[in-house]
Amino acid sequence: MPTLTGISIFPVKSCHSVEIQECDVDALGLLHDRRFMFIDAETNRFITQRKYASMTLIRPTINLAAGTLDFSGPSVDPISVPLQPDISSAPKLRVRIWNDIVDAYDMGDAAAGWVIAFFAAHASHDGANLLDDEAVEVVRPREIRLVRVVDIAKGYTRPAHPKIPGVHTPFSDASPVSFGYEASMVELNRILEEPEANGVKIPINRFRNNLTIAGTEPWEEDQWLVIRIGVVTFYVVCPIDRCIVPGIDQETGLKDSWGSPGPLGVLKQHRALPEKPGAGFFCSHVIPLTSGKVKIGDEVEVLERIPSKNT
Repeated sequence: MPTLTGISIFPVKSCHSVEIQECDVDALGLLHDRRFMFIDAETNRFITQRKYASMTLIRPTINLAAGTLDFSGPSVDPISVPLQPDISSAPKLRVRIWNDIVDAYDMGDAAAGWVIAFFAAHASHDGANLLDDEAVEVVRPREIRLVRVVDIAKGYTRPAHPKIPGVHTPFSDASPVSFGYEASMVELNRILEEPEANGVKIPINRFRNNLTIAGTEPWEEDQWLVIRIGVVTFYVVCPIDRCIVPGIDQETGLKDSWGSPGPLGVLKQHRALPEKPGAGFFCSHVIPLTSGKVKIGDEVEVLERIPSKNT
């Protein structure tokens, strides 16, 4: 029986993960996951590791007792912001994430000043580790703001799927939840051991998935449609079309220097699907169908498969 072996949340989009033993799942995915993000203050557009590899050095920590999100990172002093802003005074902005424009709360000048100081201290690092994705982030912002997603009850809307009402995607790229699979990671690293990839292995955290599952066959997940983990039922939408961020070491913020295609190039060669030629796929976009708690060690039950799905 497959089991849940890892739970990762990313309180701030594109910053470092927080590893936990259990987590509540609601209509926005895993609680506290990608509820915050940094934006270019001139365009209100999200920013990521594609331009700022140092973002993975920002370590957010959730302090439930204090009701704060605590930030730490090299070369800057720690800072805390409230997990829930005072909505009576917090400015509400219209922010862009990919092609979606959604409501968000501005978290104030102190948080903005902190991240500007952080990026200033790591400008040379980011310049040396810039990934080639100019279609996403063309120029370096002069001012950056930290924003928080507006709660669904207060009007936030970013539907996760046209046929699944009531479930919304926070500041993640496409779906509220993502799954990764240990067996498929082992298979990918086997491919990466070939000479074309220079014998480099990478950990699954490069793919920034929320839930990690063990006990499957490699790529078995391509046939999954509906699964249950503990008491929570999930709909598996599709494999994830990967971007270039897996080319960044999530512990050091350094990009790979392989002299080879890198993880994305290898995925394009070995994990292409006919639905989108030229792309490379790994992990799964997932939508929660019910709410509840998931925890490490939960059994993963496949409730429905489509044998021909994505094969």
